[in-house]
Amino acid sequence: MSGLAFPPTQLDVVQVHRWALALRRAAELFRSGRFAELYFGPAEQLDADRFPGFRPAVLYWVATAERERLTYGLALAEAGLTLADLPTVEPRVECHQSDFLKDCQQLWAALASELPFELSLDEAALAGVTGLPEDWLTRFNVATDWARRQPAAQATWAAWSDLALVARTAQSMETIRAALVLAELDLRTDLSALITRISADFGRRLNEFFFAQVLGGIADEPRATGERLGRNGVFAEHDLSKTHVQPLAGLLTLVGAWLGGPPLTIETTIRTCSFQTQTRVVLTAEGREPGLGRHLCRLCAAFDQATLDAVLPRLLNPRSRLHASLGRGDPACRFSAELG
Repeated sequence: MSGLAFPPTQLDVVQVHRWALALRRAAELFRSGRFAELYFGPAEQLDADRFPGFRPAVLYWVATAERERLTYGLALAEAGLTLADLPTVEPRVECHQSDFLKDCQQLWAALASELPFELSLDEAALAGVTGLPEDWLTRFNVATDWARRQPAAQATWAAWSDLALVARTAQSMETIRAALVLAELDLRTDLSALITRISADFGRRLNEFFFAQVLGGIADEPRATGERLGRNGVFAEHDLSKTHVQPLAGLLTLVGAWLGGPPLTIETTIRTCSFQTQTRVVLTAEGREPGLGRHLCRLCAAFDQATLDAVLPRLLNPRSRLHASLGRGDPACRFSAELG
């Protein structure tokens, strides 16, 4: 799916506004009567455009909004500061968020003729979003129920499109806030050392949020949703490829690793990242070092290790390695998970 048919925006469509691509794809599936398949059927895994559906996309945006909130929250706490100690941050967050919302307005206008129903949200409504709404999980479960019971109803479309846009807007706010806080902390402290100190706690707490609060609160098939999110939910914001290991081949490789051979390695390559793109745009506009986004990659690596530790048996000795990253100026992020 290409963003070429969209009007020019301040932030790149494919990098930052993939929600617009998702909205267009969802509209096609809604009109063809396939809307419910995005949540409950195997076709989600087979879609040629790798569209994850609103269900995993919303959960992805919810989790990443929390990711960014933890980024600046833990960093500030470690430095002995609060947002109130950085009075210039919030006005600048609102300024950069207005650029994001202006892009949204342009994209809505371009999409209007393609969508099955009008969106109930507009720039003015989303301008009031400062973070994830407290009732997001309730709304998520209601939207899932609509999708199962009335997949062709306008209410189904409205519930999912509204929640998706609110979650994505919240993520944008937190991404901008995290970028500005990192810039301020870079002036006040040894930022690299600070990130090192919070990395393990960041990985653990984000992992707990995802499994305990996100998947733990889903009323409908939480395990299946988690598996789908892990396999392709990241396509909500990233262009990603992953090594696929056949179970038997993987088992044989693990046995070989235990006998002294090389470990089983599963590799992930990420070519687009809205965190990095939006962070770089904000820092450049502020006259700060755009390369500060490299610290976000270190936090991603910490989360990856925490997830491996949480979901895999200790006997597999899971190890996450970050070999290259967009934040360091590499053409893509490249992770590997080594087992055995």
